[in-house]
Amino acid sequence: MSQTKVSNTFIDNNRPFRNIVINGDMQVSQRGDSTGVNSTGFYGPDRFKFFTADSAGAFSVSQSGTAPGDFGLNYSYKLACTTADTSVAASEYVFLQTSFEKQNLQHLRKGLSDAKKLYLSFYAKADASLTYVVEVYDNEHDRVQSQTFAVTTSWQRFTFEIPADTNGETLANNNTAGISVHWWLHGGSNYTSGTLSGSWADRTNANRAAGIGSVLASTDREFYLTGVQLELGGVSDFEHVPHDVQLARCKRYFENYEVENGSGIVGVSFNANDATTRLEYKVTKRAAPTIGGIPTGVSGGDGFNFLTNAGSYSSAGSLTSHSISIDGCRINGASHGSLTNPGSTLFYATQDQTITIDAEL
Repeated sequence: MSQTKVSNTFIDNNRPFRNIVINGDMQVSQRGDSTGVNSTGFYGPDRFKFFTADSAGAFSVSQSGTAPGDFGLNYSYKLACTTADTSVAASEYVFLQTSFEKQNLQHLRKGLSDAKKLYLSFYAKADASLTYVVEVYDNEHDRVQSQTFAVTTSWQRFTFEIPADTNGETLANNNTAGISVHWWLHGGSNYTSGTLSGSWADRTNANRAAGIGSVLASTDREFYLTGVQLELGGVSDFEHVPHDVQLARCKRYFENYEVENGSGIVGVSFNANDATTRLEYKVTKRAAPTIGGIPTGVSGGDGFNFLTNAGSYSSAGSLTSHSISIDGCRINGASHGSLTNPGSTLFYATQDQTITIDAEL
């Protein structure tokens, strides 16, 4: 059998997971869309947090099907102004953020003499031509590096070289936030009255968003973002990650645990009034999470009720999360009555329930 040698063409900077950003293509959106948004929190696509302060404005946040299509980019983060704010207080701001764990940034060598340059790229568009600011932020040492970008009504790919920071302040090696990227979309004079710093510098608020327009100027304002990539070695094509891999990575920080109406979670009662069950997360979390969505008081068949192995039914009492770890937690029910002592108990959902498990940065 004859063999033919095929020469491989070397593709520079094509290693797997070169993109430090998780869900940069906005394909995972576990929380769903939100309207009337006027407070800081996570809405829409995973791993991107909305920040606002001291503004009367409001937004809708959604996973949009409006996207450039390049490199499998079929979704975007859409921020649409629904209540404008043209009387801008000095302390106002609106920005988007995505953050990265310090233990995933050790290869950057940040603060050392051989620190690496970073390369940031993303796609963005808006309803009009506006200037905004993208800021790379060192969470541990409160240092920033900022640059402007000018959006239009068409998709553009923006690319930035982030200089190496060799100031001697290194990142610890743990699971807390080390570096964040901020997209500044609105700011009062406390954040816009200075001069933008194109190199790494200690944070001065007045310099952070100098020269930007406002996403709150009218209810026509929209901002779309996708294809966010942060990498070493130069700007490369956006790295497409399979959906199942991207979803698992997002669940490290947040997941919804769904319990459908008529189903339940098996537990055990340890006296006539109290019972417990174990909830195992689908993915190990970054840190012990905050558990939400559990009714604190159960009455009138609204929420979780108890069914015992004898078929008895109880709907009075309270439910709380307990013994929370990175892999699971207990849900304890107290003061229910009519339980078997001891015996199996079903935490029975009389309506659809969503338990939230939040370990975000």
